Amino acid sequence: MTKVLKVLARWGGVARRADLFHDGVSRGDLEEGLKSGLIVRTRRGIYALPDADPVLVRCASTDSLLTCVSAARAHGLWVVREPQEIHILRSDGRFSSDRAVVHRQSWVEPPARSHIASQADVLLHSLRCLPELEALVIVESAIQQGFSRDFLLELLPGRRNAPARHVIDSVGTGADSLIEILAREHLRRAGFRVRPQVEVEGVGWMDLLIEDFLDVETDGQLHNEPVQRAKDYRRDRSLQLRGYEVLRYTYSDVVDHPEAMVAEVERVVARRRSLRLPPPPR
Repeated sequence: MTKVLKVLARWGGVARRADLFHDGVSRGDLEEGLKSGLIVRTRRGIYALPDADPVLVRCASTDSLLTCVSAARAHGLWVVREPQEIHILRSDGRFSSDRAVVHRQSWVEPPARSHIASQADVLLHSLRCLPELEALVIVESAIQQGFSRDFLLELLPGRRNAPARHVIDSVGTGADSLIEILAREHLRRAGFRVRPQVEVEGVGWMDLLIEDFLDVETDGQLHNEPVQRAKDYRRDRSLQLRGYEVLRYTYSDVVDHPEAMVAEVERVVARRRSLRLPPPPR
């Protein structure tokens, strides 16, 4: 009994009968697990734990793979928002659901018996499917982890893939979070000079230095902790005493209200320029 539970857990909670047998599970183990309710048969030849992810169960039951934004988190990548539809890879394009986005092309095979597409396929599908900034967040987080930018570019030739290559060209380095990536791109597209991850001696690193005098900080959940908040206050005072402006933005500010963030930055920059103050020393 323990054997079948361990094997199913290893494969994400769902597996084909032939694969279970290959890993040493016996017919008796399967029958005992079904009778006890510790495992379920989702369709002929497919067995799962009762709490298995229903999306993975559906993929296993239809010979499909989870891909694009639906599989990004499984590869440890940043995702701006969860999709309303599931994104699956199926070469014949057949998948009976009006809430599914079906991808047909595959470039790199996943590991054997995986229910999730390879990281390369996930990135390439994201680049060709998602809104530009959402794709950028996924791809930049992968490249930060060591995935090859050149490899992606080689697989995206021709005019059709020009938008995807443009996303790759926008990839930066050193971002600590997805909201830092989004804030950087929104501000660049608004026409500001943006320098990410700039160090000020004796103070630390700025997330985004705008026009050489405005520090834009993007705060995740960690910054809600009292100890971190006190450090942020001290840091901001140190920068302001040196002549910098400082603005802080939350996840909701950047993801849900980027226009307001950009408008506030515009106001601070315009006011600073009207005073004709020189950039502070670093």
